Amino acid sequence: MGKFSLFILLIISPSVTFAQPSWRLKKVEDGISIFTAHTDNSNFKLLKVEVNVSANINQLIAFLLDIEKQSEWVYSTKYSYIVNVVAPNELIFYSEVDLPWPCSDRDYIAHFVIREVKPGYVTIDSRTDPDRLPLKKGLVRVPKSVAHWDITSISDNELKIVYTLYFDPGGILPAWLVNLFLTKGPGHTFQGLRNGVLRPQYNGVNFPFLTNYQK
Repeated sequence: MGKFSLFILLIISPSVTFAQPSWRLKKVEDGISIFTAHTDNSNFKLLKVEVNVSANINQLIAFLLDIEKQSEWVYSTKYSYIVNVVAPNELIFYSEVDLPWPCSDRDYIAHFVIREVKPGYVTIDSRTDPDRLPLKKGLVRVPKSVAHWDITSISDNELKIVYTLYFDPGGILPAWLVNLFLTKGPGHTFQGLRNGVLRPQYNGVNFPFLTNYQK
């Protein structure tokens, strides 16, 4: 089993709203700002990450839609694959994540939806869909994870990302342990995103659901 996973950082699916939490800055690492906040209805904290990325929106979306590459940059992800493509801007994917002994590994199914609010501003909403696939022996299915990405174009080749997340890992995993590592995984994951999005295969990709789409 590998390092403790903050795999929570890429569980993505529809419609989430966080009601004015009181964010507390926990860490700034290589330009990645990590915040946490308490929620009244759960022992688990909310997470927010703010980071600028040297890419355009099309590059970032192409990178995020390359689901099978998640194991290369999302902290402690074993593997991921697409379950169903609902539309060009909407898909469902499965992911399995490594946790250290004696914790059981987790898996999750995520529903991922991209929306262009206006040119230069895109959101991604995410919610786990735990009943979509049968349970796997030896794994704990993540019952609830709700995430939201705000992606704003600052210039032709720079984006500002604000990522917010509520996460319940399910099973026997103490809240204090999850919360203890809330500031460890984000730095690894978003640094991986900043590097990975620059790969040449994500250049020149465009999408019918984004402005300036070209066939």
